[in-house]
Amino acid sequence: MRTLRRLTAFAVSLSLLLAFAGAPSPAKAQEASTNKAVFRCLGDFVLHMPVIDAARTADGGIDFHPMLAPVADLIGDADFTVANVDGVMGASDVYSGYPRFSSPVELMDALQDAGVDMLTMANNHALDCDYDGVIAQLNACDARGMDHIGAARSQKEHDTPQIREINGIRVGFMNYTAHANGREEACVPEAAAYGINFAYTSNLARDAQALRDAGAEAIVAFMHWGEEYNRVADREEEILAYRLVAAGVDVVVGGHPHVIQRIYWLNGERLSDGAPQSTLCCYSLGNFLSNQQSEYQNCGIIFEFTLEKDASGKVTAHSPGYIPVFVWREEAGDGYFYQVLATERALNNVPEGMSQAAYGRMKLSWEDTTRHLGTAAGAAECIHIQ
Repeated sequence: MRTLRRLTAFAVSLSLLLAFAGAPSPAKAQEASTNKAVFRCLGDFVLHMPVIDAARTADGGIDFHPMLAPVADLIGDADFTVANVDGVMGASDVYSGYPRFSSPVELMDALQDAGVDMLTMANNHALDCDYDGVIAQLNACDARGMDHIGAARSQKEHDTPQIREINGIRVGFMNYTAHANGREEACVPEAAAYGINFAYTSNLARDAQALRDAGAEAIVAFMHWGEEYNRVADREEEILAYRLVAAGVDVVVGGHPHVIQRIYWLNGERLSDGAPQSTLCCYSLGNFLSNQQSEYQNCGIIFEFTLEKDASGKVTAHSPGYIPVFVWREEAGDGYFYQVLATERALNNVPEGMSQAAYGRMKLSWEDTTRHLGTAAGAAECIHIQ
């Protein structure tokens, strides 16, 4: 967890502007103090074998820190940072890429050092190393003090509401995947029963209510869903998203399509009491680190939002923002060199050694991302963070 250093002013929704009309005097405002928690969420980490090979060091080790170094200050620049790694870290010393990912645990070390607080573990590659791999990754997280969500070693662990107190706000977390590439059918029954959280065999409303009953003041759900490479949320995503709205979830953050999808405020009614519910939903964050270099797949965003509790104890989500990132890949010897870059920063200060071709791809990704997120009808008023 890091102390937030805001990089720019943020846009404020009309409702908040109205709420602050006729604001109290500074003395009264100080009395009616609020708690705030700023979150940052990273897109998918997909360790294809060329990426793993690029992390190998001269002494035979593996080190992902250099790949994340250009954005390490941004990753941890929040009160709570969450990331998703497709596949399994620490299941074996024998690594593999697509279609069944077995990744080095050293990535977990680099993520933790950069400021990632929590890993989401319910994704379509979660069972690539069978259920034993899930347990190995959970144990590796616990050994490092890395928080995690979406997987469990027992029914009791699965059923325990996941709540964290962040800056005085009790935040409940949910994490589900739509599928596991059919691997759940090849694993022991425990994998599907409680090992990984599956969206279609879980009662989302009941799970959200369990969090509220356990004291959660706000709920954030991380979803692995949708169709790969589709830049528009599909019907599956929309149906699940509105189930989460009805469940009273405050923020939904999605991944799996490996491209960026838009960010919306979704409005509906809660099943529990029929009250209006407005949910902030980022359908897909895109890729954060992978070997996918096609247009739209070589980039992603760091998604930011704020949870704020007022003097009455009500918690609201607001101020969505994003930082475009680009996966810079260059040929290096028999393989490649990789770094994750903050796109605008790198456009204004070109990294040494970047080829004209890579610069052109980076510039195109910037234009695509800002146009895609900035012009959607009905999209959330979402700022670009410098």
